[in-house]
Amino acid sequence: MIRPVLALSFSACIVVLGFGIIMPFLPLYAQELGATTGLEIGFLASAFLITRTFLATPMGSLSDRVGRKATILVGLIIYSLLSVLFGMASDYYQLLIFRGLQGVASAMVWTPATALVADLSPPGKRGSAMGFYNSISMAGWMIGPAFGSGILWTVRNLWGVPVAESYRIPFFLASALSLVSCLLVYFLVKVPAKPIAEKKPFMKLSLGGIDKKFRRTLYVVFFIVIVYGFATSFIEPLLVWFVEFEYNLPQEAVVDAMGLIFSGSGFISIVIMLYAGRLADQFSKKKLIGFSNTAAQALTMVMPFSGNIWGIGSVMLARSAAYAFSSPAYTALQQDLLPRRIRGALTGVFDTFFGIGSVLGPIVSFSLYDSVSHSSPFIVSGILGLIVVAVLVLVREPTPEEAEELDTSVAVEDR
Repeated sequence: MIRPVLALSFSACIVVLGFGIIMPFLPLYAQELGATTGLEIGFLASAFLITRTFLATPMGSLSDRVGRKATILVGLIIYSLLSVLFGMASDYYQLLIFRGLQGVASAMVWTPATALVADLSPPGKRGSAMGFYNSISMAGWMIGPAFGSGILWTVRNLWGVPVAESYRIPFFLASALSLVSCLLVYFLVKVPAKPIAEKKPFMKLSLGGIDKKFRRTLYVVFFIVIVYGFATSFIEPLLVWFVEFEYNLPQEAVVDAMGLIFSGSGFISIVIMLYAGRLADQFSKKKLIGFSNTAAQALTMVMPFSGNIWGIGSVMLARSAAYAFSSPAYTALQQDLLPRRIRGALTGVFDTFFGIGSVLGPIVSFSLYDSVSHSSPFIVSGILGLIVVAVLVLVREPTPEEAEELDTSVAVEDR
């Protein structure tokens, strides 16, 4: 179990590193290729998230039928090819198409990879596996932006590459990193060659293999996922905007300070998730999620009253730590409820619901900021998060033995 989970974790880290490399300059690259408005930049960012969100379930279902490893490998190869095309694009509209297709490739990797980590981990160790997988993946995201900026500095100042052309180089590196990740998965991840799912119409989901006493829990978790995605996406996109105008700071000071705050939040989350995964295996996942989220929501509602950028940054660090304690338990609880034969499809449903909430969250939060008050997005986000905590009382957490039975269950007809 250890070697394939390690391989998947480090592969995810490499792919996320490839995503993070391009983040500091993607809007600038788009401008070089013809983007002239903020709306066009927004469409470019959303194209990836939209395709990934709505294809997570089909790609998870595909992994149930043809195998997780095969789906992941094809996704990594497609992402590698698209990264090359991204670096060779000649206009904004090509970027938009390639960015949307990258979301397709991402859906082929992330949903099956999460399901595969769960497949390879026994229920009593699933929290540790998810904690390790999530933390290593986040490490790539945290390192990526600095790595991308370093690449641009090197090719411009040491190699003499013109500014416009320098933006293309990191995409080629991201392509190479994706191929490295593909090799790690191919050689180190060993899974059964035969598909797990029974033969049935593509994307036709049945909960027949899930004990009826857990079906209400599954529906409640579906609800929690979309509310959780909605609430958590309220704050991060708004935070930079809030501190710039609330504290009357120049953009340079905001960028420098928020870079430190976001990097610090990521580092704290990585360290805590490694430990929190073990806690999720030793104690009640439901209680760990409840206590951690209650603390996180209280901190969210305090943020707009912190007084200055360093005050709000300190609260942000504590909030990230609280969320990190619940993250492995949250993912492990989801996976404990899912039979292996339809785990990919249902993991995709979770990802889709979370993505829908994440897409809607920033739109609503900026609307509240403009039309209600500057502090209202933080209050609403906290209240939504507390709704998640409240509905946890309806969740029936399976024991390791029950999770094992669910994991290996076969389809039965509903009566």
